[in-house]
Amino acid sequence: MGLLVIQAITNREKAWIQFQAFFVAANNLVPRGKVRWSGGMAGRSSAALKWLFCASILALTLYQFSENTADPDLWAHTMVGEHILRTGHLQNTEPYSWTARGTPWINHELLAEIALGAAHWVAGGTGILLLKMLVGFLTFGIALKIGAGDLTWPQRAVAWAVGALAVVEISYGFAPRPQIFTALGLSIEFWLLRQITQGKWRWGLALPVLCALWVNTHGGVLAGLAVLVVTALAASAQLLWPKWPELAAKLPVEPVPAPSVMALWVFCVLCLGALFVNPYGWELIRWTISGVVWLHQRTELEEWHPTPLDLNHTPLFVLAFLALISFALTRRWRALWEMAVCAGLALFAFRSVRHTPLFAIAALAFVPPHLADVIVRFRDHFARLEEMMQRRGAQLVAVVLLAMITLGECAATFLLHKEHPLTMEVPRSQYPLSAIAFIRTHELRGNLLVFFDWGELCLWELPECAPSLDGRWETCYPRDLIPEHWKFYNGQPVDRKILDLGKADLALLPANLAGAQQELAREPGWQLVYVDNLACVLVRNPRRYPKLTQEKLPVTGSADAALGRAPFPESRPERLNQ
Repeated sequence: MGLLVIQAITNREKAWIQFQAFFVAANNLVPRGKVRWSGGMAGRSSAALKWLFCASILALTLYQFSENTADPDLWAHTMVGEHILRTGHLQNTEPYSWTARGTPWINHELLAEIALGAAHWVAGGTGILLLKMLVGFLTFGIALKIGAGDLTWPQRAVAWAVGALAVVEISYGFAPRPQIFTALGLSIEFWLLRQITQGKWRWGLALPVLCALWVNTHGGVLAGLAVLVVTALAASAQLLWPKWPELAAKLPVEPVPAPSVMALWVFCVLCLGALFVNPYGWELIRWTISGVVWLHQRTELEEWHPTPLDLNHTPLFVLAFLALISFALTRRWRALWEMAVCAGLALFAFRSVRHTPLFAIAALAFVPPHLADVIVRFRDHFARLEEMMQRRGAQLVAVVLLAMITLGECAATFLLHKEHPLTMEVPRSQYPLSAIAFIRTHELRGNLLVFFDWGELCLWELPECAPSLDGRWETCYPRDLIPEHWKFYNGQPVDRKILDLGKADLALLPANLAGAQQELAREPGWQLVYVDNLACVLVRNPRRYPKLTQEKLPVTGSADAALGRAPFPESRPERLNQ
């Protein structure tokens, strides 16, 4: 029995030694820029292979960022941006709806809306698409530049491969909305933080400027400020790390200059002050913080739900796994602040679908050098693949495959699921264009009960119909009004003191929302006047509208009402004659 116990203990010690062998002691680290993969491929075929590999990933990036489906919020962002450009004035109270008209409107996305409005003013839907693609490529390029860093070929190919994964997840949140500027701001912040922690602290003077622009562009500035504070805390720990020799021996970290750590804390204070550089002062900051907390508690918006474990977000989970093994097994110096930022953004990404692009940007910026070192470290496991790829025939096959993939991605950019690839598109299966055309043709006007996702479309297309709710959400609508709409959509009784159905004149709702239609049927005078495969229009007292008296109600829309994709409008329609 004693021998069995001794043998078990010996086996455990051997297993522990083997496990520890994966982790590199402080005296066996690979310095920055010293990882090399000797014996790499050479010759004309290998050069073509390298360029086509990069070209295929750039083509994938083009395909991902050229997605041209209009977001439900695009109409209002563009409309508000053009209004500011034309008038030079902010709208401090809500002017468009019938349920919140005159309430304070804190527009926390001014600069983003001005950019979208300017792009549309200059080049219509094409301008918006080009702006979206430009921001996407800048975000990807900056993060890739950080991730590639001091790597040389073929190790640099690891950064590009991580980029292929990251760009799929980044593009998930890249509809033409203000949050794309948060993605760009985060990548710029990462680059500045890398410079500061490497001793070039004067680059940090750009951080307050970045925050002042960011706070007027999107509420994601809070994420940027949190990243800065986490970096300052982690860099402080890096500075003090040598004081704990045992810990430093087990987890070697990159030295950071003391002036850089001091500068980071100064920049935290300056960036906090930069948040007040906005038209609303403290009120915008207070509202943004409370709004983020409130949104995390709401269940109406799917983008605030936890990220599901499904194929749509496979790149996210792969990136998280690669980050884990890279930081754990690398022989390079680790930067605690990079690990802390990746860990924090990963938690937020799992907590909310909306945050997955932010973690993908961090993974692209910080993981590749460590992943490249892990691959070099376990290079023997890929010896056969490396030997095969050094053969000219295998390289030619790879060149042909990459060329075909690149051409396929370029073709998909213009042809796959698109009818107007050079502009933003409005899918008829998602937006009720035929029902809106019916409303305009029959000159229906008044207070409009509308489905949430169609509210901003109606702001643009139906100037005579004040919506009950739209995607501006709690920036101008009372928070208790929003759940009342969801009760209405589900056919549940609503609080008439909050949402007074008696003040509505017409309704534009999904055709499958039977509960909402039944709720209106209980009201006197309501009648269904139009229905197609996607939407229906109901009117209170149809006799008030002369053109409806000429129709046999309800009018049934054409069978292809929900088919096809329309180009994003170049201008708002003129108001009907009063």
